[in-house]
Amino acid sequence: MSIRLIAFIALAAIGGAAITVQAGLNAQVARTLGHPLWATMMSLTVSVISILPMLVLFRAGPPTLATISATPWWIWVGGALGALFITVALITAPELGAVVFITAVVTGQMIASLVLDHFAIAGFPERPVSLLRVLGVALVIIGVIVTTLAARASERPSSAGQISEETAS
Repeated sequence: MSIRLIAFIALAAIGGAAITVQAGLNAQVARTLGHPLWATMMSLTVSVISILPMLVLFRAGPPTLATISATPWWIWVGGALGALFITVALITAPELGAVVFITAVVTGQMIASLVLDHFAIAGFPERPVSLLRVLGVALVIIGVIVTTLAARASERPSSAGQISEETAS
């Protein structure tokens, strides 16, 4: 593997870690503000505030109105999908826990990615579905099942703990 590929994988992993932390922090914001949609609004507002200094730092000039109006309408759906993801994370992450939440997120990403790659949708180059790629997705699905079972098992009191409590009383 090249250094560049390793760097991109590491950067993607850091982004993935950030998503996990973001879900937990945004869930706390939702509890504080009383509704997941207000937490989504605050998260997106902080995102805008955070990106402004980077636009200045990198001297990223604004796009022209002609450029914006020449783009197909459907590419703007990405922003709505970001808002959807934040809201879904706010609702599901506290219930599922970090590991189950992220394995479920990755499963959805993997399934969608197979379709996007296979049909070259949303600007991705065509990469046909293969047996190995499907196997990779299947392993991630198995990961969701295993992590969910493990989480559920750890929520139940152990039978040894119940026996010792009964014996103690």
